[in-house]
Amino acid sequence: MKYSLLILPLLASLASAQEDVWKQLSKGDRVQVTFRSGNTIAGQLTNKPADPRLVQDKLDLSTVTEITLDVSLEYPGLNGTLSIPKMEIKEIRKLQNIDPETEKRIRAEIARIQQQSSEDDKIRKQLEDERDAKAKKDRETADKLDKAASEAKNKGATTVKEMEDIEKGLQLLKRFPPDKFGPQTAKEVADKSLLKIPVTPDEREFLDPETQRLWNKALAYQKEQDKDKEKKSDK
Repeated sequence: MKYSLLILPLLASLASAQEDVWKQLSKGDRVQVTFRSGNTIAGQLTNKPADPRLVQDKLDLSTVTEITLDVSLEYPGLNGTLSIPKMEIKEIRKLQNIDPETEKRIRAEIARIQQQSSEDDKIRKQLEDERDAKAKKDRETADKLDKAASEAKNKGATTVKEMEDIEKGLQLLKRFPPDKFGPQTAKEVADKSLLKIPVTPDEREFLDPETQRLWNKALAYQKEQDKDKEKKSDK
């Protein structure tokens, strides 16, 4: 109990001292923060990024629950701020402000890094655009080749089907010679039906739509062949 009574004034003095530290700090001060984990970071005290329309000049560090550090001048290449909850802070120590000449050099280095980063981004975007353009061109070429191959295949299949139909039609021409069968056959069959005369199986088969298609196709093919022979003989 006596020990507890002795320690209470010490804790109170430490808390008071900690509060005094926060009251001594203000916006723009350069500080070093030691985390409870033992790691440290340095930066300038600043307002937490917020709506730019809001007034942010006042910063009472004794009442806030977290602080914000601008780390841009401490770590060239790392541009931005870091917000730290007070409960994560073991110690905060005010540092000497960076002299104007050093700050000028740091800002020049930051500008150089930003310029280099911008140029790197441009080069990377140019390479990506060139790669995308090449990939697009390759896809278009591949699509054209696929289309040509498909058309050739379809044409080949159509040609094979066409020749198969003509071959079947030529066989039908032998069975149904044009001097005996033709457009007149339909009229002859109709007349027979009116006169109650039996229609022959050959007549029925000849008037079948598929037989008509193949027979007419073969007849047209045969006529073209005869014309070609006449032309060659005339020469």
